[in-house]
Amino acid sequence: MIGFSRLGIQSKLILLLLGVSLTSISVMAWIGYSTGKSALSQSVQNQLKAVLVAKTNTLKNMMTGLRDQVISMSDSQVAIEGMRDFRKAYNELATQKLTPAEETKLREFYQNDFIPELAKHVDGQPVIEQYMPTGPIERYLQYHYIAANPHQYEKKQDLDVAPNDKTSYGEIHARLHKFFGRAATLFGFEDMLLVDVETMNIIYSYQKTTEFATNLVNGPYSGSHLATTARIMQRTKDRDDFKIADFEAYRPNLGKPMGFAMSPIFDGSKMIGILLLQFPIDDFNETLTGNYKWSEEGLGETGECYLVGPDKTMRSRSRFMHSDPIAFIKKLRELGISPKVINQIEKQEDVINVMPVNTPSTELALKGQSGIHQIYDYRNEEVLSAYGPFELDSLRWAVIAEMDTSEAYAPIRAFGRTVIVVATAMALGVTLLALFCSHILTHPMRLLAEGARKVGEGNTNVKIRITSHDEFGELAKVFNKMASSIRTQQENLEKQIHENQELLLNILPASAVAQRQEGDEKASRQFADVTVLFADIVGMEEFGAHAGESKALSILGDLISAFDEAAEKSGVEKVKTIGGSYLAVCGLSVTRPDHTRRVIQFAQEMARIVTIFNRDHKADLAISIGINSGPIVGGVVGRRKFLYDLWGNTVAIAKRLAADKVIAIRVTGPMREKMSEQFTFSGPILINSEGKSPMEAWQVIG
Repeated sequence: MIGFSRLGIQSKLILLLLGVSLTSISVMAWIGYSTGKSALSQSVQNQLKAVLVAKTNTLKNMMTGLRDQVISMSDSQVAIEGMRDFRKAYNELATQKLTPAEETKLREFYQNDFIPELAKHVDGQPVIEQYMPTGPIERYLQYHYIAANPHQYEKKQDLDVAPNDKTSYGEIHARLHKFFGRAATLFGFEDMLLVDVETMNIIYSYQKTTEFATNLVNGPYSGSHLATTARIMQRTKDRDDFKIADFEAYRPNLGKPMGFAMSPIFDGSKMIGILLLQFPIDDFNETLTGNYKWSEEGLGETGECYLVGPDKTMRSRSRFMHSDPIAFIKKLRELGISPKVINQIEKQEDVINVMPVNTPSTELALKGQSGIHQIYDYRNEEVLSAYGPFELDSLRWAVIAEMDTSEAYAPIRAFGRTVIVVATAMALGVTLLALFCSHILTHPMRLLAEGARKVGEGNTNVKIRITSHDEFGELAKVFNKMASSIRTQQENLEKQIHENQELLLNILPASAVAQRQEGDEKASRQFADVTVLFADIVGMEEFGAHAGESKALSILGDLISAFDEAAEKSGVEKVKTIGGSYLAVCGLSVTRPDHTRRVIQFAQEMARIVTIFNRDHKADLAISIGINSGPIVGGVVGRRKFLYDLWGNTVAIAKRLAADKVIAIRVTGPMREKMSEQFTFSGPILINSEGKSPMEAWQVIG
């Protein structure tokens, strides 16, 4: 080991040739890993795309079949005759009236059955007046086919004949209801509705929920997707027209998500009505979730496929809400989702039409684009997201298939670990000796590099310890001497800089020091709005004659020091003192919006300091202070022995206010108007100066 430490650097560098083998193995491993990673990543993406395409095609087939069904049924003789007969019978009911007992029973149905059950599933508290039918026909039909119907709500279709409805409507209903019921049962529709195209009244409903007999223009459900889409259909001229009303929390079905397919009914060449087929979202959920068997659909433990509507809310179930509702709700609260949204999800026990999905995939799919990328989903989890639009007629949804990246890329990470293990095993035998030798070789280099880095960062208290006797050992000795020399010079330089800085700050304001350091020796500058204080200590000469000049000078120094401390606390900068005169300014180095208030408070503190001074030294000194605000010019006077001074009319007025040695704090009229709400002033008084016109001033009294 000792002999090895005496080898020259060239001998040690020979050992680096062993690195060639490691480089070769690393390059081969990297090429293999990159190729495998690309293939696995493409496989995962293709899998998600395949799920997306399969689900989208299935949805298209479902919706195409629905379109064909509603168009075919609207063109059937049963629909045409039913529309014709029901419309005539419906209009004949205008003279029918309910008895008081029947009116009461209708209201009790809404008050005791419908409204309480609706309140369990929707946001807010429904009001009965909002849903109660108002017209005589509406009330008549809803009483006989809903309120007086003995079957449970949403099962009212089991009533074929209303026993107390002796009108022609009742006869037609008894004859045709079973035909519509057979069609609804056969094709899996929740409800079938007939709408009079002229009045937009719902003249027949198979299920007999509360939209039955109401008007889609001004009735209680006129703001629903159903009503909006039906009013558009009202203007059609094409007997094969077809429209879909998007899923919504449909209140007649107690807030359950419902959609509608519709097509016009023509009697000859005249459009007489609209056929509406209500379909639930269950079939869509089963298609998108694979009947809630996501893993069997190739979506693993975190993958899902879901629909998003134009309002960017879900139109299908969330896997995570279905699998663990409590954890899902907790996650939503942690994400800061609106409490209103969370409450509605808890009420309806699913996310449909409520859960917002504001992701890039949603944005792009609703714009008609398709693709796959890596984003954060509606749970704020990083996912691989495949997206595309689903379009039929005027309807556009976003179909999104996603999987957490932690699961999607798990095979890539496993493959990477395998590559690393194999490459390490291949390199182990070849590199053991080389690694050992390279460690010995690079250790002093690392020490020197670390020492150089620390010196470069300003830390000169560095000493490299290398015991070898080769070139690295010699270099370490030279480095340590250099670091010690730099440290000594740096300490001396920092000490000198600190002393110079302290000296400058004692003479000049901070802004002037900064200007001189930037090369402006005069540090001349204009200040648009500052407040200047000029104070004159009255009675200092008499005190000096009584106490002695030396003691008076010492005490004056203490008094000025007290002023300086008060100025620093108030944010005021001292400019200079000459004898018993004191010049200060606020807003110079540091811009302060309240510079006037600070200076007045500082002046009051100066008066208090003089009062304490008189008490402690049994003196009879006073102070005359003038304050003014406005523009000034500041700069350095002199080159070798210099000081900082202020010029301008603002300074001159401040000196005039204190010039007659009156024991007071005086300000100008504009300052008094500006600070009248914060301080109390007396005056005005006139100040006369030789050769100048009288000036109006105000005295601060509190």
